[in-house]
Amino acid sequence: MQLSVILAATTLVASVFAADAAPAVSPLTKVPHNLLWPRPQNWTAGTTDNTINPQALVFNIVGGDQAKLTKAANRVSTNALAVGCNVLPSYGCSGQVYGDITTVSVTVSGTDGDLADADESYTLDTTSSGVTITAVHTVGALRALETLTQLIKPVSKLPDWIASDAAGCAAADAAGLARGFVVPNGPWHIVDKPSYSYRGVSLDTSRNYIPVSAIKRTLDGLAATKLNVLHWHIVDATSFPVVSTTYPDLATAAYDALSVYSYDDVKDVIAYAADRGIRVIPEFDTPAHANAYSFSKGLAPYVLCVNGGAAGTTSFWPTCPEPPCGNVNIADPGAAPAFGALVKEYSALFTDSVFHMGGDEIERFCLGTSKEYVNLAHPGVTDFNTVFNASTNTPSATFEKQLTATYQVYADTIRKALPAGKVAQYWEDIVLSEGVTVPAGSIIQVWNSWDNTAQKNSLQKVLDLNAKGAGYKIVDTNNDYYYLDGGSGAWLTDRGFGPGGDSWKENYWTKYKTWQRVYTHDPRTSAQENTTDTVGTGLAGKPKGDLSAIIGASAAIWGEKIDANNLDIKLWPRAAAAAEALWSADAFPTPDAKDFFEAQPRLQVFRDRLISRGFNAEALQPFWCNYNQCGAAFSGYPAGLAFGNQKPTYW
Repeated sequence: MQLSVILAATTLVASVFAADAAPAVSPLTKVPHNLLWPRPQNWTAGTTDNTINPQALVFNIVGGDQAKLTKAANRVSTNALAVGCNVLPSYGCSGQVYGDITTVSVTVSGTDGDLADADESYTLDTTSSGVTITAVHTVGALRALETLTQLIKPVSKLPDWIASDAAGCAAADAAGLARGFVVPNGPWHIVDKPSYSYRGVSLDTSRNYIPVSAIKRTLDGLAATKLNVLHWHIVDATSFPVVSTTYPDLATAAYDALSVYSYDDVKDVIAYAADRGIRVIPEFDTPAHANAYSFSKGLAPYVLCVNGGAAGTTSFWPTCPEPPCGNVNIADPGAAPAFGALVKEYSALFTDSVFHMGGDEIERFCLGTSKEYVNLAHPGVTDFNTVFNASTNTPSATFEKQLTATYQVYADTIRKALPAGKVAQYWEDIVLSEGVTVPAGSIIQVWNSWDNTAQKNSLQKVLDLNAKGAGYKIVDTNNDYYYLDGGSGAWLTDRGFGPGGDSWKENYWTKYKTWQRVYTHDPRTSAQENTTDTVGTGLAGKPKGDLSAIIGASAAIWGEKIDANNLDIKLWPRAAAAAEALWSADAFPTPDAKDFFEAQPRLQVFRDRLISRGFNAEALQPFWCNYNQCGAAFSGYPAGLAFGNQKPTYW
């Protein structure tokens, strides 16, 4: 007898469970032993356990990128062995003990093209003696090999604090834990593919430097969850931590000589990501967040309000949203060519077909109170208050109209530095707040779910632009669901007013996002923020328009209070919640159709795997809950596997 599931039938609303009512029966079928994350789109499983020795598997690879697939095959062994102890060697059998399953056949039928267009679909079948994987593209086979790794279950799961090394396994032997691995509940038949083509993490390495080793570990996490984009927010106002051959003195904007990425570092990260089927999209933000550029003699003349604040104060506000301030003088005709030289340099270094050009949070107060900008953008004006009232921080209609026109020229000019075929990605501000038009096919990353009238309900507003022929693609980074760095309080010491105030920063902007909240969000089906709601608590309807323009989402980890020491615990396993929501989105017609009670034990098992692979992932529950009922149980357990008289062993 086989168990089968097609996720598209999901209708359960986890949140409808009343506190005093028995939960309805879930239409979801339990994944045996909670093994897989993200949950495959379609699968069947059986009732037979087959032994497997991850060290002794023979991989037969046909087609595809042989080097990448061979490395991935080696990772199957390494990562599977990390969660348990292998059987002891049998010296009569060439030093190995062979399990029932001995071979893995991988066939890639297509020709690999650009990573951005990779077909990630795959099929995976297990029998009593082998595993067969088929895919069209190498990346699809990589996703299948991660699924295979998660199908391999230790006979005895080691506690998270015990390593599967010689000492740890000796301790396990002394405790009477059995060795070995199985693929349980075979035969498996899995047909899988992602619902969204862009599934990413936005990583900030400017506010606090993140070493290459931590970036690589993050890429390993992306690969484990089948995320496929690292949006590398590599520079910002606070530092410029990457070597430039165009402006070598930008290195002085790094925190120190050791906190700089060399060209070889960047190439190493790109290659490491590519081996795992992950794209690296760099962001070099202008015209705002520009303070670090002022460290270069070639760029400094074009940067206004460096470390500037309101007249008569030492505060950054209202000159910029957070210190240090700095905005490119977009009215200076020399600015776009000067910064375009950087775009030309780094669009050659970073090989992806997309280049993120920033475009967020332009500093109106800075521009409106700088004679260098006003004299060029508003020639003949002698009284600045006629275009920008500094005392009330209010731009005039003339200022706004000219800002759009001036910014349009700057954006068009700097974009010419991109090589042919390279697609520009921008933050939403450039098209929504500043009213600039960028080419059809550009990617607009929306983030500002509530903050101001112009950008409120921003995803829908970009869809509305598309309805008028804009032709933009959309990536969702809704700050109320995908900003994972919050929940640690304010970091600014100037907290008396403006965006630095406690009532703004701590109580809303940086609030902690639970994995459940992240898990519920779907860019195409979730209700968005209401454009008429000024306090950011009301919800509008679901997005309307051509939803195929929404190509995915990116969870963001901003670096104000993040460095290599707490990166893992802030990112994992909550980024995994986003990963399943995006990979299996078609399976869940609305976010409310997901079942927290079904997902929780699978996420716990996946979190255990992350720990075994060296991640400092956040705990989800007391360990007691791995073996005892903690709250309501998942209603979809087959008879005999419910909580009742048996302990709910997650593994």
